[in-house]
Amino acid sequence: MSVWSLKADAQEYNDEFHVLTGGLVGGINFSQVDGDGYKGYDKMGYGGGGVLFLPFGDMEMPIKDATIALSMEVLFTQKGSKGRGDLGGLVSQDMKLQYGEVPIQINLYRGTRKSGFGAGFSIGYLASSEETIDYGNGTPVLKNGYPFKKFDLNFVLTGNLHLWNGFFLSPRFQYSMLSIRDNNSRFGGRDQQFNNVVSLRLMYLFRRTMR
Repeated sequence: MSVWSLKADAQEYNDEFHVLTGGLVGGINFSQVDGDGYKGYDKMGYGGGGVLFLPFGDMEMPIKDATIALSMEVLFTQKGSKGRGDLGGLVSQDMKLQYGEVPIQINLYRGTRKSGFGAGFSIGYLASSEETIDYGNGTPVLKNGYPFKKFDLNFVLTGNLHLWNGFFLSPRFQYSMLSIRDNNSRFGGRDQQFNNVVSLRLMYLFRRTMR
C-alpha cells in the first residue's frame, strides 16, 4: 500500500515546477470605471489571497524548456473609480467596489527560473458598493438609485517575473467583459460601464514535494 504525503518548505522554491504548487499573492490595484465620464487610474485599492498552480507535466512543447500550468486564485479585490471635474453637473464622483474573485488562467513558463505569463478569465461577486457624487453645493450625495450588478466577468492577463527563491513580481491587467451596470447616462457617463484595473502584485510560491 502506498501513501502519498505533501510536504511544504517555505524556505525553498521548487524550480522544477512539475508538481502541485500553492502560494500567496497581494498588492495594489489602480482602477477606473470606463463609462463614468472620467479618465485615469485614480482609484487605489488592495487585493490579495491564495493561488494554486497545477502543471500539466512533461508535455511536448514547441518552445524549449517551457511548462504549461493551470492556475486558480481566490482573492479579495477593491475596484472603483475616483474623478474630479465638471461632468454633467457633477464636480466629483467616487465609486468603492469590493469583490470576491476567482481568476482561472493558463500559464506558460520557460527556463529554470520559470518566469512567464498567463491569460484567462475571472468571475467576481460584488460584496459591497458605495458611490458618492458631489454637485458642488457642499453636500455630497450617496447614490444608490442605479445599483451595480452582483457578478463581474473579466478578461485577465498576468505576468510573472521570478525575483528570488519563491518570490515573483506579478503585474496584472483585467477588464470587464460585461457591463457592471446599465442606464447610468443621466449622471454624466455612458449607459454601460466596465471595470478597468491594473495591479502591481507580489506572489510567493511555497515549495512542494510529493513522495
